Amino acid sequence: MSNIPPLPMTIPPRPRRWVRILVALLIFVGGMVCGGGLTIIGAVERIHHAIHHPEEVPGRITHYLKRRLDLSDDQTQQVEQIIREHQKNLQEIRRGVQPRVEAELELLRQDISQVLTPEQRDKWDDIFDDAVDRWMPPPPPPPSTQPS
Repeated sequence: MSNIPPLPMTIPPRPRRWVRILVALLIFVGGMVCGGGLTIIGAVERIHHAIHHPEEVPGRITHYLKRRLDLSDDQTQQVEQIIREHQKNLQEIRRGVQPRVEAELELLRQDISQVLTPEQRDKWDDIFDDAVDRWMPPPPPPPSTQPS
C-alpha cells in the first residue's frame, strides 16, 4: 500500500446569513412596490370610470350602503331614488358652473402658452387636452323636457 496521507475533509462554505436576509428584504420591498403601484393604477381607473359614467354612481353607492348598513330591499330602493334625485341636482349645479370652469381652464392654457416656445406650446396643448379629457369630461346633457 502506498503512503499517501488521507485527504482532509473540507466543509463547503456556508452562505452568509446577511445575503439571505438582504435577498428576502429585496423581494419583500419589491412586492410592496408592485402591490402599491397596482393598487394606485386600479384606484385611478375606477375614478376615471366613475367620472365618465355618472349614471352608474347611484347603483354603486346604493350597493355599498346596502352591504355596510344591511339595508332591506325597501330601504335600498328608497336610498337609490334619493341618491338619483340628488345626483340630478348636482349635475344641474355642474352644468351652471361648467362654463366658468372651462373659461378658467382656457385662461390657464393661454397664460402658460405665452411663456413657452412654439415647440413647447405644441406639447403643452397635447398635455393639457389629455388632462382635460381624462379629468374633466363634458357635463351631462340637460334632462329631456319631453314626456317619456
